[in-house]
Amino acid sequence: MIVAEHYSDANPELLKQMFRLRADAFGTRRGWQVSVKNGKECDQFDEINPLYLMCVDDHGELLASLRLLQTTGPHMLADVFHDLLGDEPLLRSPLIWESTRFCVNKNASEIRNAGGVNAVTCELLEGLCTVANKSGLHNLVSVYDVFMERILRRSGCIFQQYGRTVRYDDGLKTKAGIFDVNEIAMMSIRRAAAKTSAPRFVGKYWSDLNAA
Repeated sequence: MIVAEHYSDANPELLKQMFRLRADAFGTRRGWQVSVKNGKECDQFDEINPLYLMCVDDHGELLASLRLLQTTGPHMLADVFHDLLGDEPLLRSPLIWESTRFCVNKNASEIRNAGGVNAVTCELLEGLCTVANKSGLHNLVSVYDVFMERILRRSGCIFQQYGRTVRYDDGLKTKAGIFDVNEIAMMSIRRAAAKTSAPRFVGKYWSDLNAA
């Protein structure tokens, strides 16, 4: 499912679940210095009409989500993690979007592939490539730590580091990367997902760009 912020009135329960999932994933489990109010994690980038990509099961429970921002405007690499750029120029292009706030519901962690990757993670990444292709994007950019980097590589993502590595408050090495979203990248993620012995994703996935 794709939800634009200005369509939030039609999806209040899903958005509430997403902000609560982010609070649990980043504030409670990871211990990041994020702003959590009333059990929900939001920041200034949620106020500028982002797109949210979500995996939802048949009972309406949110299994995973991420946020997409255009690099032509404010985004995390430019305004929060600019130290990662080093000597590299800031990426600003209508053909490059930023993916952030990638998180998976811990209740959806029981189905894993041969590489130990959550099946819902692969599903969300495949959906991300689908959305990027339908939107005519050339690449995605994202900030990730070394923990997430291992997950992304095992999930079949094709990407390269952009800029330098920095240790932030949690002590983990943090990087920025440029991700391929072409057909080769899509097939790589599908191959990683195909290693799952159980069904990859039980539930629903919608990618109706017109609704967003």
